[in-house]
Amino acid sequence: TPPGAIVLHLYGRYCCANKLAGEVDLFEALEHAKKYYFIDDNRLVVRGFSMGGAGCWQFAVHYPGVFCAAAPGAGFSETADFLKVFQKETVQPTWFEKKLWHVYDCTDYALNLYNLPTVAYSGEVDSQKQAADMMEKALAAEGMKLTHIIGPKTGHSYEKNAKEEINRRIDAIALKGRDVLPEHVKFTTWTLRYNQSHWVTVDALEQHWERARVEADITDINYENQVIKVTTKNVAALTLAMPSGRYPFAVNKSAVVVI
Repeated sequence: TPPGAIVLHLYGRYCCANKLAGEVDLFEALEHAKKYYFIDDNRLVVRGFSMGGAGCWQFAVHYPGVFCAAAPGAGFSETADFLKVFQKETVQPTWFEKKLWHVYDCTDYALNLYNLPTVAYSGEVDSQKQAADMMEKALAAEGMKLTHIIGPKTGHSYEKNAKEEINRRIDAIALKGRDVLPEHVKFTTWTLRYNQSHWVTVDALEQHWERARVEADITDINYENQVIKVTTKNVAALTLAMPSGRYPFAVNKSAVVVI
C-alpha cells in the first residue's frame, strides 16, 4: 500500500477478469468505499497484474476519463492472438463472435489512452508479455508510443527494480492528478456501452458495432474566437459538457463549435 493511499482490491464476481458483472463490481465497490473514506476522484489509479492486468487494460481504455493513471501488468488485452499464443487454441469464430469481440478487445480502444497516462509492465520471458506487445502495436497504429517497463530475465512476476520504476512514475502522475479538462480529447468506441471520455459523450451512432471516433480540440482560448473544433466518424449525436467551474472561455460568450 503506497503511503497516503487507499488500496481497494476487487472481488470481481468470480474468475472473469472483471468482465460483465465483474466490471460493475469496480464501480459499486468504489462507491461503497466513498461512504467511509475520503476518496480524491482526481487521483484514482487503476492497477493490476495477470488477470488483474487484463482487468486494468479493460478499465483504462473503456473509461479513460475516470482515472488519472493506469498500470497494467501481464494479463491479456484482446481475444484472437491471446487464445492462439497463450492458450494454444485454434480459433475459428463466427462472424457475430468476431463482431462482439469489439466489446472488450482493448486493442480496438487503444486510442483512448491518448488521454490517460499508462505505464505497462511485462516480465521479459513471461508469455503474457503478449498483452502489452499487442497494445504497443495498436498504439503505434495511432501514432502513439506505450510506456512499457520490462523486468529483465523475469517470468510471471514483478522484477524488483522494474516495480520501483513503475511506482516512481505512477506516484508522480498521481501527485499531479487527473486533467479534468484536457484541451485535446481523442476517443473511440464501438458501442454506446462505452461512450464517454472527459468532456465528450457520444449519444448516438450512425452504425452500431462499427468504429466511432471523435477528436475534440479547444483551439482558441484568447476570449475572442472561442472555438471548439470537433471531427467525428460514425457519430450521429454527441454532447460536450465542461466540468463545473472549468469552462475555459469568457463566461459572457458562447464558444463556437466547428464540426
